[in-house]
Amino acid sequence: MQIVDLISVGISYLLGSFPSAYLIAKIKGVDIIKKVRNGHLGTASTIREVGKFPGLLVALTDFSKGAISIMLAETLSGKGWVMVLSGIAAIVGHNWSIFLGFSGGKGAATTFGDIFYLLPFQFFWAAGILIPLSLFLRKKEFFALPVKKRSIKTSNFLTLTLFILISFFALISGFSKLYILSPFLFSPPILLKKNR
Repeated sequence: MQIVDLISVGISYLLGSFPSAYLIAKIKGVDIIKKVRNGHLGTASTIREVGKFPGLLVALTDFSKGAISIMLAETLSGKGWVMVLSGIAAIVGHNWSIFLGFSGGKGAATTFGDIFYLLPFQFFWAAGILIPLSLFLRKKEFFALPVKKRSIKTSNFLTLTLFILISFFALISGFSKLYILSPFLFSPPILLKKNR
C-alpha cells in the first residue's frame, strides 16, 4: 500500500465522520444527541426530531459522503481496491464519527452513495425493480420468508434484495469481481451498527 492509498482511506474516514445530522439539527436549534437515545444519528432520527426537510438534507449529505470518498480515491489512487476500501472507511466514519465521540448513524445513505458511484446504472436498474415492492411492503414491519415461521425486518429484506440485484446486474454487465461483490463488502459496518 502506497502513501497515497493511505491518504485516500484516511480522508475518506474523516469525510464520513462529518456530523451532518448533528450540524443540521443544531442549525434548527435542536441538540439531536440529547434527543436520540439509541445513538443512531442519521436521516430517520433527523426526520423524527427535526423535520422532513432537514432529514432530506442529512440523507443527501450522507449519500454524498460515500460517493465523494470513492471519487477522491479514484482521483488520488485509481486502484479499485483502494476505492472500495475508501468507501468502507467513509461508512465507518459515518457510523463511528471522530467528531461525535465515535457515535453516528447506521451507514445506509453513505453505503448507497458508495454503490451509486461505483455502479450507477446497476443501482438505478435495481432500484427501479425494488421501488414497487417497497411501496407494497411499506406498512409491514416484518416480511415473512418462504421458510416455516421465519421472518426478516422489511427494511433489511429490501436492502439485501437491492444488494443482490445490483451485484447481479454488475455481473451481467461484465464488471470485475471486486465491483460485483462491493455491495456486500460495504455491508459489515451497517450490520455491526444494527446489531448494537
